[in-house]
Amino acid sequence: MRRAVLPLVLCVLALATRSLAADQLFKVIVHPENPVTAIDRGFLRDAYLKKAKEWSGDGAIRPVDLSTKFSVRAKFTQDVLKKTPTQLKNYWNQQIFSGKGVPPPEAESTAAVIKYVLANPGAIGYIPANIDPGGAKVIAVK
Repeated sequence: MRRAVLPLVLCVLALATRSLAADQLFKVIVHPENPVTAIDRGFLRDAYLKKAKEWSGDGAIRPVDLSTKFSVRAKFTQDVLKKTPTQLKNYWNQQIFSGKGVPPPEAESTAAVIKYVLANPGAIGYIPANIDPGGAKVIAVK
């Protein structure tokens, strides 16, 4: 019985470690006046796929994406949106073609993400974990 449990425990630890490491690759930022201090991963996903449109009745959510030239975007897409970059592109092509929506604007730099978030009270963005968020507020992802 002990032999059967050990591989299972090791697998669980490996998955937990990988998930923790992924979260440490990026941080999620919002406007400093946004009262949110933590966000559910599912709500974050819905915000970026534009399925969730408002902050608990406190105004429109305005997500901003990093350009595809940033490796952290692929990691965010995989870990939070649960899509490959190709799947995400196909998702937005379908949304555009059917008239249901357009993707979040893309920022060409982390500074542009921070600037967008600071300029828009409903904004949400992500930046590499090693980047200073300036005046933007970092929130936890649950």
